[in-house]
Amino acid sequence: MEVMEKFFADKKRGISIRLFAELCGLTEDHLRDVFQRKTYPLTEFVQRRVNRAYEQWTNGDVAVMRFRRDVYLEFRKKPKQAMVRRNLIEFDGNQFKLNIGVKPKSDDYHRDNLDTQIRRKHGRLS
Repeated sequence: MEVMEKFFADKKRGISIRLFAELCGLTEDHLRDVFQRKTYPLTEFVQRRVNRAYEQWTNGDVAVMRFRRDVYLEFRKKPKQAMVRRNLIEFDGNQFKLNIGVKPKSDDYHRDNLDTQIRRKHGRLS
């Protein structure tokens, strides 16, 4: 749930919610109801579809293509993972460390932000 919330909140994720819903085989409204509005429960059916689509997106199996005004998904013959430049500050309990390099885009959604890291180390976050 937390990974998908970060995914939906990211404005630079590279894929629209509509196209991601299409990749999942679900409607955009249903995805928003489950992950953003939280008016529907997360069922096993939705979880499996979202996991498969998220894995295809993060592995680079699909690409967002544009032809004139049409935007659509295309499956790649050879996967190409989205990589981005990173400058992250991490807290290891005693000191801050700078983490620099090129990382997969999907790392953003699995990584805690600095505030959460510090609160977790000091026991203020369960």
